[in-house]
Amino acid sequence: MALSKAGLLPPRQLMLAVGSSLQVEPVASLCAVAVNAGNRLVVVNRDPTPYDDLAVEVIREPIGTALPRICAALAAFDAPTSP
Repeated sequence: MALSKAGLLPPRQLMLAVGSSLQVEPVASLCAVAVNAGNRLVVVNRDPTPYDDLAVEVIREPIGTALPRICAALAAFDAPTSP
C-alpha cells in the first residue's frame, strides 16, 4: 500500500508557477522543493525558466488565457460526481 493511501504522507499536490522568470531567490527554489517533495509543477510563463525541465507541463500562452482554462480544468477535476 502506498504511504499516501495509508495516510502517512499527504497526497500529491500541484504547484503553479505563473508569470515569473523563476530566477529570484529564495522563491524560485520553491519549484525544486515542491518537485523534490513529490509534487507536480506546472510553469505558465511567456519565456523559458530554469525550472521548465522539472515541470510536468510548460504553458507558453498568455496568462489571461491560460489561467481561466487551468482553473476550469481543476474545478472540473475536483467537482463531485453524481452517483
